[in-house]
Amino acid sequence: MLIFKLFPAILAVVIPAPSPTAQPLKTIITVVSSPYCNSLADHFNGALVPMLANDRTLDAVNIQLDDLNTLFSQLNYEQQFLHVRDALGRQETTLNQSLAAIQREINQLRDGARLTTDPQAAAEVHQAAQDLQTAYDKQRQLSIDLQGMYQAMLTYPIQHVHPALGGFDPQEMRMPADMRDVKSYLKFNSQRATIADSEDKAVDIAYSAAQANCTTKK
Repeated sequence: MLIFKLFPAILAVVIPAPSPTAQPLKTIITVVSSPYCNSLADHFNGALVPMLANDRTLDAVNIQLDDLNTLFSQLNYEQQFLHVRDALGRQETTLNQSLAAIQREINQLRDGARLTTDPQAAAEVHQAAQDLQTAYDKQRQLSIDLQGMYQAMLTYPIQHVHPALGGFDPQEMRMPADMRDVKSYLKFNSQRATIADSEDKAVDIAYSAAQANCTTKK
């Protein structure tokens, strides 16, 4: 992912001035400070940074889902199930707690389009916000689905399953294999691919907007 391309272009906006005793910061690029540019820097970064943290949480979720798919082949499957369940509970809580703040930042980023009279600059902000919204919507959907799965795992009768059937009852064993693969059932990989693609597009658009509208022209 090219997610950090935006940061050098707006660095001067988001990094405070050094104290008199600190080593002066090296100037990477001269950035115009304006309501439009400040909004772009503050709210794009304000949305993207926690979304990237959610991506790292989903990396950990990926491991738990792989373990969940194979744990009934292990002798200590009951303990492994409880371990996976508790880890998923912590992870889905982390995801869900981040959502409201991210949505507020995306909304404020979109509102920042009103801070310019340049239709191209406004359109770029709208597109960057839309791409972030697409990524956010997928993160939110996975968060909701993982929360539902965790709640189901709390009542799952792990002591009464049949490991020889992979943890499924005879009726479930007649279902297609994809329906018995939790990652496939959640559309986990495809949703994460959409998240990554949309985040990349958002960064490209925001970087273009910052370069065109928030840097001094020589």
